[in-house]
Amino acid sequence: MSDRVLVFIDGSNLEMAIKDAFENKRVDPLKLARKLTDNRRLMKINYYEAPLWESVNPRTYKTQRKFFEFLRSDPFIEIRLGRRAKRDREHTCTKCGHVFNETSWEQKGVDSLLTFDLITLATRDAYDIAIIIAGDQDFVCPVLEVRMLGKQAENAFTDNSAWSSVLKGVADKTVSLDELYLYDCWR
Repeated sequence: MSDRVLVFIDGSNLEMAIKDAFENKRVDPLKLARKLTDNRRLMKINYYEAPLWESVNPRTYKTQRKFFEFLRSDPFIEIRLGRRAKRDREHTCTKCGHVFNETSWEQKGVDSLLTFDLITLATRDAYDIAIIIAGDQDFVCPVLEVRMLGKQAENAFTDNSAWSSVLKGVADKTVSLDELYLYDCWR
């Protein structure tokens, strides 16, 4: 078996898990991918995210744009974009009974896009080893399919978050992204 590695990063999932686990630190996706690749040949990093809307929050929009520019400056990284959808939810205060609406902008299509690329690129023999940086149980079936296609699938995520034990169980290898592992991967 060769050692061609393609890294698939669920960007929003990783960013939230890192912030929650490590007091708002930010990881450098390229440093992390290179470390996970180790002495094998890194072919490409696919970074999956849904773009923010400037009209909703200009400050976070600008921060995300700068981050995308940073990622695009590296020839190994490709940004793969889903979309944002407005979600209004009605809530009732448990103390006073006041009803109010809460609006959020949820990402859509990101996990599907990552799954599509993971399987399509495996069938096209674009890699020998996939490293999936995500914790969602949604990736269990795609990982099993990749393995049935004769590829290896590795999984890395933080233990302090919702890292699916089922996903860990179907991967050929797992890496816990703890403070010790990430010491040289911070931005």
